[in-house]
Amino acid sequence: MGPGRGLPPGPIHHQRVLPPPELAPLVEHLWLVRWDFPPGASFEVITLPHPVAHWTVEGAESVVRGVSLRPFVRTLSGAGRVVAVKFRPAGLGWLSDRPASHTRERCLPAEALLGVDTPELSGLGDDEALLRLAARLAERPRRVAVSARIARDLTERCAVDRSITTVEALAAEAGITVRALQRLFERELGLPPKWVIQRYRLHEAVEGLVDPQRPDLATLACSLGFADQAHFSRAYRAAVGEPPSATLARLRGSPRPQ
Repeated sequence: MGPGRGLPPGPIHHQRVLPPPELAPLVEHLWLVRWDFPPGASFEVITLPHPVAHWTVEGAESVVRGVSLRPFVRTLSGAGRVVAVKFRPAGLGWLSDRPASHTRERCLPAEALLGVDTPELSGLGDDEALLRLAARLAERPRRVAVSARIARDLTERCAVDRSITTVEALAAEAGITVRALQRLFERELGLPPKWVIQRYRLHEAVEGLVDPQRPDLATLACSLGFADQAHFSRAYRAAVGEPPSATLARLRGSPRPQ
């Protein structure tokens, strides 16, 4: 999630739960967002997505949202609820033999892509809705997904190992050539490895800017593996929608959270 653009006009409830053990290889967690705003009020949500797909259910709409290179932007209004599955990187590889590029930048009907019927969730409480969605996905037969598992593990290594800042470093970690790594990521993630590495470093950049003890931008850029502050600023702006200096200016002008 990005640093936000002000305060919402009403309550927003966030909830997440771990998947059942049988879904753990392909699902990171299940999540739910519920909001209730006064008539006429709205709030723009901007999210810096991870390199993963989501299955989201909102009312009668049930879709798989593939990986995206762009920030996710949505304006919330009125009252509503989204119940969802956040897959692990390459998680769809356990459910489909199609390359991940098939879902990149797309929203596709979940029933056709996942091969499951969406359960009726509208009359259920939040906890039960999350459990029902997990149970329905757990019913789906899964394929042996050796390449997806390798891509998942390498991607998650990028998320936790800040020393991995180049494609060459990740290929060496995997024990394969750079070209083989690029082919693996394109098929199983639908994304180039350079983008994946930079995306995780940019998530760290957002966290670093929010931290009151943040370093200066040049130091932050260097620590995240960017050649210089200019390269960092361009990548940050492309991902978040504003330069890091603008984020800092807003943070300095915002009240500290209680």
